[in-house]
Amino acid sequence: MAGIARFAGSPRRQIGFEELHSMPPDRTQFQGAVLAYFHTSAPSTRPTAVPAMRLPFARLNIAVPALSVTGVGQLALIGLSWYVAALVSLSISPHMAQVALLWLPPGVALAALVRWGMGVWPGIFVSATAMFIVSGTSPILAAALGGCQTLGAIAATWGLKRLNFHPALEHRRDLWHFCLIGAVAASLIVSSSAVLCLAVFGAMAKTQLPGAWLYGWVGGAVGTLLLGVPLLTLSRDTLREALAGWRWLPTLMLAAAVLASGLLVFGATASSDAPLSPLIFVPPLLLSWMAVRSGTFASSLVALLLACAAAFATTAGHGPFAEPAIASSMAVLWVYACTLCATPLLLTALVGEVRSKDERWQLALDHSRIGVAEWDVEAAEFTLSRHWLAMLGHQTQSFGRSFTAAWTRVHEEDQPALQDALASLRTGRDSARAEFRMQTNDGGWKWLEGHAIVAQRNAQREPARIIITARDIGDQRAAEERYQLSSKLFQHLHEGLLITDASHRVLDVNPTFSAITGYTREELLGVVAPLMRPAPTGSAAERQQAAMRDSLQASGTWRGEIVDHRRNGEACTMQVTVSAVKGQNGQIRFHALAIADVTQAHAQRAQLERQAHTDELTGLPNRARLAHLLRDAMLASEREGFLLTICYLDLDHFKPVNDNHGHEAGDRLLVDLAERLRRSLRHWASGDDAVARLGGDEFVLLLRTATLEEGRHAVERVMRSVSQPYALGVAAGPVWVTASIGATVYPIDKADADTLLRHADHAMYGAKQAGRNGYLFFDAEHDRRTEQHFEALGRVQDALDANEFVLYYQPKVDMRQGRVLGMEALLRWKHPQHGVITPAQFLPLIEHTGLSARLGDWVLQEGIEQLAKWQRMGLDVTVSVNISARHLQEPLFSKRLAGLLGRHNTPVGQRLIIEVLETAALADVEYTCALMDECRELGVRFALDDFGTGYSTFTYLKRLPLDFLKIDRSFVHNMLIDRQDLAIVEGVIGLSETFGCKVVAEGVESKEQARRLIELGCDVGQGNGISEAMPVAEVYNWVRNFKNTIPAPQWAETLQ
Repeated sequence: MAGIARFAGSPRRQIGFEELHSMPPDRTQFQGAVLAYFHTSAPSTRPTAVPAMRLPFARLNIAVPALSVTGVGQLALIGLSWYVAALVSLSISPHMAQVALLWLPPGVALAALVRWGMGVWPGIFVSATAMFIVSGTSPILAAALGGCQTLGAIAATWGLKRLNFHPALEHRRDLWHFCLIGAVAASLIVSSSAVLCLAVFGAMAKTQLPGAWLYGWVGGAVGTLLLGVPLLTLSRDTLREALAGWRWLPTLMLAAAVLASGLLVFGATASSDAPLSPLIFVPPLLLSWMAVRSGTFASSLVALLLACAAAFATTAGHGPFAEPAIASSMAVLWVYACTLCATPLLLTALVGEVRSKDERWQLALDHSRIGVAEWDVEAAEFTLSRHWLAMLGHQTQSFGRSFTAAWTRVHEEDQPALQDALASLRTGRDSARAEFRMQTNDGGWKWLEGHAIVAQRNAQREPARIIITARDIGDQRAAEERYQLSSKLFQHLHEGLLITDASHRVLDVNPTFSAITGYTREELLGVVAPLMRPAPTGSAAERQQAAMRDSLQASGTWRGEIVDHRRNGEACTMQVTVSAVKGQNGQIRFHALAIADVTQAHAQRAQLERQAHTDELTGLPNRARLAHLLRDAMLASEREGFLLTICYLDLDHFKPVNDNHGHEAGDRLLVDLAERLRRSLRHWASGDDAVARLGGDEFVLLLRTATLEEGRHAVERVMRSVSQPYALGVAAGPVWVTASIGATVYPIDKADADTLLRHADHAMYGAKQAGRNGYLFFDAEHDRRTEQHFEALGRVQDALDANEFVLYYQPKVDMRQGRVLGMEALLRWKHPQHGVITPAQFLPLIEHTGLSARLGDWVLQEGIEQLAKWQRMGLDVTVSVNISARHLQEPLFSKRLAGLLGRHNTPVGQRLIIEVLETAALADVEYTCALMDECRELGVRFALDDFGTGYSTFTYLKRLPLDFLKIDRSFVHNMLIDRQDLAIVEGVIGLSETFGCKVVAEGVESKEQARRLIELGCDVGQGNGISEAMPVAEVYNWVRNFKNTIPAPQWAETLQ
């Protein structure tokens, strides 16, 4: 219901209809009233003159979209606009039975919901409910009245959406829907439901309900018309229509004229005796003019302002509608307000429909790709349509609208013919046709086909108005030129061309076809060419023709070689490309055959292939052909499961044959040998054995066998065949030669083709070294192990070159005093794919190679460098480096060590410990002792690593200048549970005291082991129980933190 005014449910006295006639128009006492209307909508697109496509109706959707900055902003703007519209309505119009007689908020609701979607209904509901609560209505009644506004608005919006309402209001259909549903029906629903709520809650006297219902309905409908139209039609296009360029000036002048005339009419004091001023009809006329010139938005906005001013003046007792009875005054005002809205709306809708119809015709012309020009002969005006201009690359007719301006853009070569065609219209003809070129905007030329029609003649029967249509024939002209070019190509092409119908009857041939086949054009026309005649049943040619038919039907083309005969009977090979030309029904109508004579090319290719794949002397396959034969045989072996024996045969002492009897005799021997080898081959269902000559006296045989034993027998058979005498026709008589054969068996030897030949070649050299005239099979497994070993060595070498090795450090601590004594440098390989690799996985590979010493040098250098860095950082620890036996035996080891130590100013040597294994130290005791003495002079100390695992004797041990004995981790690990291991540990500790060495226990894993070792007299230990080996970056902090721990003996309790 429009404008429930007083506080519903308020104890204040209600004002009835009879009191309104005697009360002055005091609006202030109604300022607390709340007027509510609600309307939903869906977002709209920019208005366009072309009717929108009617989409299928979707079900009602009033779901609130997910909250976003834009959505919250829309809800706030809707609520604020509704509130402001309510205040304006209350300020400018009188009230009756708690109802505002001119109610604007429904226009806000309708526009918001139509344009932004029905999901924004909470903004209006909350605003309306809040207004009711602020005005003193109880929250329950306020919510019910707000729901009434929401119900009517949603219902109206749903009805408009179902009828495909367009908010531009450019068609009468949309205008009627807006008036009947958006204004009348929506207000009826809201007014009825609101009056019902007031009656149920007892907020209004029953005698006031009919009047409230009527005034609420009409006031809301009029308010919707006044404010809904400008809000619905507001868009960039309507603003541009009213204000773009200099259009703002006439728009502003018309608006001022409307408001000025309204001021004159409604500004005068009301008088019941004064006649109605004629000026009252001026605003509707000016609004109609404004609607045509500036659009619906501008005219409806001015109408809104004028209607509000008229309502304000009438309420104040001014203007022609002011009467003592407010109801009568507002009734007349309603009619006038509807007139202000309806007149420009109807006029705009009519103009919009005319414009839309004109644009549809223009659209039809544009899509027909036909340009239209109108030539006013007497005025010399020549107007081009949009499509004609588009064909020339113009958006507007910027080059002028005179006939002369258009004529100058016609190509001068085409002007005479076009002038003759236009001149023929003066002789009484009604139409003429011509083809001509016009200059485009980019300077090019466009071919057009023009048709001129006389639309109007003057009294002298001369053409007064001519309509000219034109279409782009550039593609047609290009097609004609291509046809002419194709015709010339058809006659002069170096390939033969044959055109037939669907039944292969010849329609045309070019001279080259006649030259290739020997048939003249006259002999072939109308008959089936010999090339396309049916082949004998069951022949290869018949199968080829069937494949051709299938390919033509499926893809429309076929390409292949056909063997045929010329007219003189000579055989020829032709490369034929057949293309099928299909009609609109998909059936083949023509065939086009392109023919090239490849007979000579085939002969040359066959000769080249023979030369490329055949040994010229023996006729056997050569090396290139052997590669194909070997690959095919390997695939057959995998597929069928037989063994393939690859034999590499080399004649023994063949050079003396050439030297003693000449090269011709040697060639005859090779030819005879090739024939013997060819006869020795066997034939199988899956394929044949093969033999090839690699060059000189080297041959390769590919023998298929079921077992290895059968392969050996086959090789022996070849050996016997080769060793038979050769009758070369020389004076010395028959010649004897033998052969050495190397063989390998696939797939036992799982190598590729080239490697198989190389393995057979290696085996052949082994047979020669064994005394010649024999054979040897290749050991694939031994070769594979050797190759893997060398590959592993190469990978370690690459890792050293790529700096993939790093040193980790494991602490050695005094377990009794809780003090870090040193670090043992442990080698690690940071593999790019496998991560960190321990030395046990790669050191055995290089143990007896020069790479072992090179890697040892790197470890020694890195360890010394790191020791020097720690000394500079104030870290006083020793560094132990393991040296292999091979590295220790390297010449000049001590000198290289001295060079590494001499690089540093700090006493690095005194803190360096070299650890050697028992086996390395005792390999050459004399040399080792001398070497150790040389190193000890540099300050370096020595430790015997893994003591107890070797086979040393005390005699040798006491000769070594050792500083440390290291108990092997295997004894420490089990000493708590194995009495023998415990006895060995005790013995080693005792020996260290005897030899004057310190003892170090490796592999300390638990606090029990540490406690037991301390009890036995071994204070120094290392192992994962103390700390695992760590990267160099973690050592410094670990040592610093460790120094802060509790000293022994309690420290041993902290072991994990």
